[in-house]
Amino acid sequence: MSIVVNTTWKAEPEIFIGTITHLTEIPNGEDLPVLELTIENSFEQYQVVMFQPHRDLQLTQIPDCAAQMVLWEGERGNAVSRSDTVILLDTPDTLLHLPESKLVDPDLVVDIELFIDACPVQPLADFVRRVLGRPSVGLRFLNGAMQEAGLQQPGSLARHGLDVAIRSFDACRGYNEAERWLAAIAGLLHGVGRIELSDAKPVDYLKVVLKSLGLLAEDLKRLEQKLPESARTIQFIIASMYRIGSPTQPDPQAMVVQSSHLLAAQLQSELMHTASTHLVSASTRLISP
Repeated sequence: MSIVVNTTWKAEPEIFIGTITHLTEIPNGEDLPVLELTIENSFEQYQVVMFQPHRDLQLTQIPDCAAQMVLWEGERGNAVSRSDTVILLDTPDTLLHLPESKLVDPDLVVDIELFIDACPVQPLADFVRRVLGRPSVGLRFLNGAMQEAGLQQPGSLARHGLDVAIRSFDACRGYNEAERWLAAIAGLLHGVGRIELSDAKPVDYLKVVLKSLGLLAEDLKRLEQKLPESARTIQFIIASMYRIGSPTQPDPQAMVVQSSHLLAAQLQSELMHTASTHLVSASTRLISP
């Protein structure tokens, strides 16, 4: 078969970082198959024809991480690339490689990235970007819904996590900067395990904790290599979340994150209820004669 490629280039080759969302192999005789793939980030999307000149550098499946590649851009979002220009980034510089078309609220990933970008402790920022930068985790977290009444809207899980993170950071004013960020990051990710649980009610906080720690285990090990005490503190705070409301909770940081969780959930529920009431009232006025 013959492959037709648009060779009217709009510009010089560019480096593009995004998420590969679709990949199809096209047989190419005795040579390695040519790939048709879609790569997208929070701003752009390209349909790419990718040639594979080297057998040891071929792309055989969709990677669960950010992908960097050189693109020769054509017309109408089409481009050509080579597999030997691909670099897989398990620790991306930002979360903006996540694909806009797969997010219920694209602004939410920007809000989280802006928050994490302010963290002065680079290993902690890298930890968050490794966890949420994996599409299998990040997309489900960003699109996930809480189980509690009034919080079941898609996107509420990540929005709640960000709210808890901000409140935890603000509440830890008596701590040093690194300790405040530990509380904030634990608050952001404390409910990530919900992406692997069903919508069963009531919420089983112990299951949430176990799932969360399971998802974070490998990344916590990597963080422990640089900041062992920080890794243990994040693990401890998240592990303590199943004791929400317990008067025997001894750790101040864990208590701050728990309190922030309860307050954020309550306020978010009230805001959702208020918004729904206003929408119903507005609709009634519109249809009234």
